[in-house]
Amino acid sequence: MQRFLNKLIPFVLFGIAIVAFIFGIMLLAYLFFLGAIIGVVLFIASWIRSKFFPSKTLTKASKRTGRTFDADDWKKP
Repeated sequence: MQRFLNKLIPFVLFGIAIVAFIFGIMLLAYLFFLGAIIGVVLFIASWIRSKFFPSKTLTKASKRTGRTFDADDWKKP
């Protein structure tokens, strides 16, 4: 009986490993699927918000003040 169990244990452990691997792959697939659904819903909500409720304030491009140094001015002749 002991010899039979010693031969059977690797197959049982291998079966458990296969089931755990398949379960992990299925869980990962469900997480990706759920993440894709949530991402699409958030994208559609953002698109609808920007399309139908635009921002009231217009941002004006500000001109930077100060000096601009050209890179050639610092080279040695």
